[in-house]
Amino acid sequence: MSIHQTSPSSKVLSTSRRPWLLLAGLCSQLLFGEHELVSAQKDSWDPNGKFPSPTLLMDATTEQTNFCKPRHLDLMRSKPVPTNAWWANLVTCDSTTNATGPIWPNPFAVNVEDSGAYGFSLSYPYRNRFFGGVTDGVAKYYAHPKRNEIILTAYEFATSIPDMQVTNWTDLGVTVQLQAPSSSGTLKSSMVSGMAYFTATYQGLTPEILFEAPIATINGASVNVGTRYSGTKFNVLAVSGQQWWIHVYPSSSQSNGIQLNLATSMILQGLSSFNGVIRVSAILDSTQSNAQDTYSSCIVTGGDVEITNDSKYSFKWKTDGDCSKGLFHYALDHHTKTLTAASVTEVVNTSMYSATRGLMKGFVTVVSPPAWSFYESRNIPVTHYPRSRLTKAAALQQDLFTKLRADIQSIWTVATDGSYYFTGKMVQQYASLCLMANDLVIVGTDVSLLRRCVTKLESAITPFLDNSWKYKLKYDAVMGGVVSTEGFVTGDMNADFGNTIYNDHHYHYGYWVHMASVINYLHPTWTRIGELNNMTRLLLRDVANPSREDPYFPKFRGFDWFRGHSYSHGMTSLGDGKDEESTSEDINLAYSMALFGQTTKHTRMKDIGRLMTKVNARSIQTYFLFDSTNTIHPAAYRSRMVPGILFDNKADYATWFSADEYMIHGIQMLPVTPVTEYVRTSTFVQEEWDNILSKLDIVKNDELSNSWLSLLYLSYARVNKAQALVKLNQCTAMMNGLSRSWALYIAAQY
Repeated sequence: MSIHQTSPSSKVLSTSRRPWLLLAGLCSQLLFGEHELVSAQKDSWDPNGKFPSPTLLMDATTEQTNFCKPRHLDLMRSKPVPTNAWWANLVTCDSTTNATGPIWPNPFAVNVEDSGAYGFSLSYPYRNRFFGGVTDGVAKYYAHPKRNEIILTAYEFATSIPDMQVTNWTDLGVTVQLQAPSSSGTLKSSMVSGMAYFTATYQGLTPEILFEAPIATINGASVNVGTRYSGTKFNVLAVSGQQWWIHVYPSSSQSNGIQLNLATSMILQGLSSFNGVIRVSAILDSTQSNAQDTYSSCIVTGGDVEITNDSKYSFKWKTDGDCSKGLFHYALDHHTKTLTAASVTEVVNTSMYSATRGLMKGFVTVVSPPAWSFYESRNIPVTHYPRSRLTKAAALQQDLFTKLRADIQSIWTVATDGSYYFTGKMVQQYASLCLMANDLVIVGTDVSLLRRCVTKLESAITPFLDNSWKYKLKYDAVMGGVVSTEGFVTGDMNADFGNTIYNDHHYHYGYWVHMASVINYLHPTWTRIGELNNMTRLLLRDVANPSREDPYFPKFRGFDWFRGHSYSHGMTSLGDGKDEESTSEDINLAYSMALFGQTTKHTRMKDIGRLMTKVNARSIQTYFLFDSTNTIHPAAYRSRMVPGILFDNKADYATWFSADEYMIHGIQMLPVTPVTEYVRTSTFVQEEWDNILSKLDIVKNDELSNSWLSLLYLSYARVNKAQALVKLNQCTAMMNGLSRSWALYIAAQY
């Protein structure tokens, strides 16, 4: 075994699998004969550019139909579903209320109203923000109530409940259609991340626009109930102070605009059936109002991510209407650091706030067709080893050879009847030991530890290669993904942290991808390397598939390129929207993908993984790790330094599993790998220690038997290596997934 890479074996798994039946209408031509489909693009994780059928490696199932069946997808049932998308509240299963949850494209929040006034409700959450759990001026959380500031509906929906369907999605947006059963008319909206306007397309329906508060003026004039208005744009001011632009773009058959009647003090009602577009935008001041009026004719309907290389990517916006003046759209803070001047110009003084990711700035595109181009110049090396390499003196001082030998010779446990998350943590831990055993500074010319370590690791992952776990992995033919069957067997949606319903897949599978990269690096000629790589590529297709052409998996299930981070929550509804908790496990997936691409000589995978790592690191440093210079979150929350759980509508200083502060911070630290120092800056680590961690009982009382202490001190080693090394040697319990050898190895190299 050698540190030098060789071309990995391409052993092909047997294609013998028992046949199975698809429930009619749930899937496309998914699993019969499709594994020879060749990619229409260059983005396939298969080395031959194909999209192999998952049934070459595991059985398929439609059990999700009776477990957590998606809703509102009748028109899209042939496509793999992006279960963790920001808009997935629209399609998630809900066994209690069957209600459709709100979504946050930002800066607006949108809800599809499925009771009362059926239609689309819109609000600007920032102006209704509230804080909770406030002690000494510091909030435990901040959030925003659901408000129906303005509702776009249709007269026909008052007598016939409309059917809601998601009819399309892109990387950056989703399209929803409402249709009354008694009418062929439709109300449709394409909601896109960063949209400056809410757009409703009416076809054969009579528009109604409902306001939260009585209307004070329309186009500057006082109003009276019963007054009729006609035209193509209306400036509406409510007595509450809320002000809205309503821009109307009728179809060619109704080119004179629209006629509206002020039916009540809060309802504008169309006088007849309408075909065309109605756009709504919030007015905050005159400068913003002018911009919204100027650019209203360019209608965004979606957008796709195009990746050029490991530093360049772009958002290719899909538009309708007249875009000759450019597309006016809102960018998050981390976008503004890498957006290129060749693609956009800032429209100054038009800023609006997102719900939980700070101020958004308005930009207009200067290229046709409209696009945003980004350049991530930061250099993050793709390597299994730390940036600063271990010295011989440090290795001897910490007696790393002895500790490493003890860890390798210990009993390794990879349970075959439990969690893919916890077993994943263990295989990455063991793989890290093998990396140490390959470091000549520690082992010299002794290769026995490396041989033993790799042999034990390869033996430990046999159940993964054979898929012989108690709860096997299966291909979910309903949603299009690889899931643990534990939820199906036990009936528990929370089994293995909700893996069966797509919770946390990027956390779980990232550990397995990292392990696979290590084996490819250390033992590329292993007889089962082809089987390992096939399974690993399948997991990567589940969590980070780069191609919409893949008929089996959605494109980038978890990673949101607009927000720059992944979403953890899968197929159940959340009142505050999707969330992300463990950013360190998020970046572990991206970085491991780059490593796996490098060690298997898949350059495209390496480049995309590296770009994801860079974008993710920037997003994490912007929204999740806030040092004293970071003003993204409100002042009453910044001193927390981490959000805990960042929802689309709420930042909550908590975890899903504990209220202990050391866990709230610690979950942002694990696993510790060479990429960690590129995410957690020394400034942040020092301030977090001084302001919070050093004051916690776990540190003050020197709770050496609490395994979380080992993680806290490994983080602290970045700024105080000497003290951290002492404590890491003294800890009597190490964090699950973290060996003492690896902790000392990383700490000694800071």
